[in-house]
Parts: sequence; C-alpha cells; structure tokens
Amino acid sequence: MLDKKPLDAISDDAVFNDPVFLQGYVYDIYSGIKPPWKPGSGGYETLTDVAVDQPQTHDAALGIREYVQGIMSPFNVNDIISDSDGLSIWNKEYNYIRKANIFFEKTDKGSAISPDKLKFMRGQVHFLRAWMYFELMRTFGGVPIIKNSFSLTDASFDVARNTYDECNKFVLAECDTAISQLDGYTINAGQISKPAAMALKAKILLYAASPLNNPSNDLSKWQAAEAATKAVLDLSYTLHPKRDELYVKPLQTDEIIFGKSFTPASRIPDWGYNYDYWPSGFDARQRVMPTQTFVNMFQLKNGEYPYLEDGVTVNPASGYNEQMPNENRDPRYYSTVIYPGAGPFTINDGAKSTLRRYEYWEDANPNPDNAPPYQNPNKKDPGNGFDLFDYGRDSKTYWVKGLTPFHWNVQTGYTFRKFCDFSGPRASFDYDYNQVVPYMRLAEFYLNYAEIEMALGKEDVARTYINKVRSRASVGMPDIKSSGAKLLRDYRNERAIELCLEDSRFWDLMRWKAAPGNVDIPIRGLTSVTMDWTGVPPGDINVLGKLAFKYGVIAAAEVRSKWPGDFYYLFPIPDTEIKRSHGVLKQNPGY
Repeated sequence: MLDKKPLDAISDDAVFNDPVFLQGYVYDIYSGIKPPWKPGSGGYETLTDVAVDQPQTHDAALGIREYVQGIMSPFNVNDIISDSDGLSIWNKEYNYIRKANIFFEKTDKGSAISPDKLKFMRGQVHFLRAWMYFELMRTFGGVPIIKNSFSLTDASFDVARNTYDECNKFVLAECDTAISQLDGYTINAGQISKPAAMALKAKILLYAASPLNNPSNDLSKWQAAEAATKAVLDLSYTLHPKRDELYVKPLQTDEIIFGKSFTPASRIPDWGYNYDYWPSGFDARQRVMPTQTFVNMFQLKNGEYPYLEDGVTVNPASGYNEQMPNENRDPRYYSTVIYPGAGPFTINDGAKSTLRRYEYWEDANPNPDNAPPYQNPNKKDPGNGFDLFDYGRDSKTYWVKGLTPFHWNVQTGYTFRKFCDFSGPRASFDYDYNQVVPYMRLAEFYLNYAEIEMALGKEDVARTYINKVRSRASVGMPDIKSSGAKLLRDYRNERAIELCLEDSRFWDLMRWKAAPGNVDIPIRGLTSVTMDWTGVPPGDINVLGKLAFKYGVIAAAEVRSKWPGDFYYLFPIPDTEIKRSHGVLKQNPGY
C-alpha cells in the first residue's frame, strides 16, 4: 500500500523515459541562455558609448559604476555579472551546464523514448552546452570544462581552468554534434535548429579569430570563420523587408535564425523594457538612455555623418543642422531613438493614457519659477484632461514640480524606442507584451562576414555585405564606398546601429580590443532643450513650437575613468569561486 509514486514530484525515471517530460526538461535548460538585457534592462550597452544608466533606479547601478570607474575586482565583480536573483553568470551557467550533463548521463544509459525523438533533444542540449560555455568564455576567457555532474560522494569538486583554445575546441565539437543530430528535423519557431547550431559555430569562430583571442593574427582562424559564416549565408534566410517587425511577435523566421518571444511568465523581470525605456513623464523610470555619441552614429539619408570624428564639429558635407537634428536621418534612427518631439505615441497608462509626443523640453521664456501665464495655446490634454504647460511632461521641471515621480538627475534628452511596446499598458505583470529578442539573425552574419573579409584583405566583398544590410527595403541607405581606416569606422558604426541592444556592442569592443575611446569617454547628450510656443495655433497638442538645442557633457552621468589596461577585456573570476576551489582556479591576470 505504501509503494506509491510521489504526488508532488516527477521521478527521474519518469522524466527521462517520457518524451513530453524530457522535452520540458530540455526547455528548462534553454533558460541557461543569458538574456541580452542583463545586467539591468540595457544589458552591457551601458558600459559603452551607446547608453548610460540612471544610478538611482538601476538594479545593477553599483556594478556599472565600479566598472566604468575602473575598479572592478574579484571582490565586487558579482555586482555586475549577477542576475536579479543574485546568481552570477558563473554560477548560473554552470548550474545549467550541470543540468545538461545530467541529461547526457541519464540518456546515455538508455531510454524508453524513441531514438529519433531522443536524437533531436540531444542535439538541442549539445547546442545549449556550447552556448553556455561560449558565454563564460567571452566573459572570463578559459574556464573549467566539466562534462559530468558532481555528487555528494565525489572526493573533490575542485577543477582547474582549461585554456581558451581548449574551451574553443570543445564548444566547436559540441556545435558539430548538434549540427549532425539536428539535421532533418522540422522545428517550431523559437526552437534550436541545425541552422542555429551552424550560426553559433560561425560566431564562436569569429570570436576566436578576433584580436583579443588571436594576438598573432593567424589568418587560418579568419579562414575558418569565413567558411563557417559563408555556410550560414548560403542557407535560405533573407533580410526581412520591414526591420521594425523583427522585434515584435510573431518571430520573423525568414531572418531570425534563433530568437525568443515572451509571455507574461517569461518576459524581462521587474516591469520590463517599457518601464525602463518609456518617457519618464508617464511615471516610467527611463533608466537606460542613448548617449549623444550613439545618436551621432546615425548618418543623414545622404550617407554622411552629422559630425566629424571628434563628435562636436559639424560635418560640412552632410547638410546637418544642429537646430534641426532629427531631420533626414537614417530610418533606423526613428525606430531606435525617442528624441525631443518624437511621436506622437499612443501611451496607455490608466488615467494618463493619451496620444502625445516625447515632451523633453523646458520653457524657452519662463516666468519666475515657471509660473503661469503660459504661452502653450493648449491648456489641457484632450485625451485625459491633464494640464499642459510651456515645459514638457518629460522635462526636469515637470518632475521638480512633483507631477511625476521619475526624472532623476542623469538625462541625455533621449530614450530608446527599440523594444518598447506601445500597444498595451506601460507596466503590467499580466499583459502579454509583444517583444521579441533575436539572439542570432541574418543581418548580424552579413556584418560578421564583412568583418572577416576585411581581415582577409577583401574589402570589395566586405563592402558588398555591409551594403546588403544598408539596402534593406525599409532602410534604403546609400552604399558605402570607403576603404582602409574609413571602411573600418563605417563597418563598426553600422554594426553598432544595426545590432543596438542585441548584446553585441560591448562584446565587440572587447574582442576588438577597442575599448579606449569607446568605453572611457564622457557621456554627452542634450544639455538644454527649450520650447518657444510663439505663433502656434490651438487645437492640436502635437503641433509644436520651435525647439532649441544645446549639446555637451552630462555632468550628472558617471565619471568614466581612463581604460585601466588590457587585463580589463576579461572579467575577473569571483573571489568566492577561487576560494571555493581551494585555489585550484587561477585568477585572470591583472586582478
């Protein structure tokens, strides 16, 4: 009578002999793929020239400040590499690697599941184990390769680090196994596939060929990356004609090789992208913002940069006007950045719901203490009846007067539009937001291939593949025709724009060893935006007056120290892990 199966748990035997249960186990290992918004919802972009964070509202603010001030160490590194649950990348990835190892140990012993179904699942887990090791490698360099699960009866848990090359050989073998075992299967959107395994292999080879991991510039490494990347390009993927649709449901599998859409149960933690990117005047934290340096990367429609390389001198060939900065820009600018006057956007937030522009401006002609009477001809928002002023609802004055709880002191004048979902409420734990995160997509591999071809001296081929990205139907930017150092700048600029917020920029700068001048520079933005309402007729709150802009360094932003040195291209292993290994793990040089 007592020989009963537990009612509150599923036994190992049941899981590893039932195809539904076991696929669920495999899907759980998918969670070992680090979300691209960690740390915080801006990911590692806030450690570069692309974005800056609000220290007061950022979950990982302490770690970000330690990094940009050049004081990251084995004793504080967990501040920046930990999830909201407190687990560091090291702990989390090895936790899921252990689950993968258990999967192989159990299924190697035989299973009642049909060999065909089991082969498909094994291919997914080989991919996942490769992905998680790759994540550890690009963070720490060489790490311990562990292919078995430990038990309490093991004599020791202390494992030394493998070299980067040993790790690279292991993950490439994992990819090859995944490619073989996933061959011939029809997959659902979001599942790991043979093309995804091919793409991961190509990406790993690109990192191995890059200056950080290839100091002697061994051309054979670039040639290996070339062959693997070309194999991906020869698959049936195409650029999706409407680029903006790549970031909303459904998953656009014509371009996205591997990606994920989200449900209320699996979306970004806390309030999500909307709460962190939306205009602060709608009680959103707006805690991750584009820098002026990033904004300047977007060319004019004529293919010219708005500024010269110093970032402050207007490019005389561009036709750019600093007082009309948002006209005639690369179309990707409008879908990536929200700038003063952008919109109007339908913003749903209870009683504040309305259709309005991003109102980041102060009164150009303020009365003392911004007191009435006001010149704005519209005194009420017809959508919600709220009072309107000469200063905008996303301005500092709006916050100072207590009309919104969030403005804080680090503002560049911009916020991100990419990944925002304006179709529903600003913040809801229950709403099914439409965001999609593409982990790997064709445009990235066009750019990867361009980089490889430049390294191999084939600039004409490199330009062809950069221009494929620029000529997408919804982008339509002129072809680049540069060469040498100018081509390198154009390529890296193109990559920063196209892959913004997709967990690329920081790791690119690390593998290129290109941090100085891109990580340690002052944060620039709009130091003043004012609105003159003279002559504006009443009736439409989205008809604006004349905006005036001033640019400069944002004094309240983090003070970024000079790049500490090459050792900073890898994160230190947390001191807790060194101690836990009884000194068997050796720390990265410089820490």
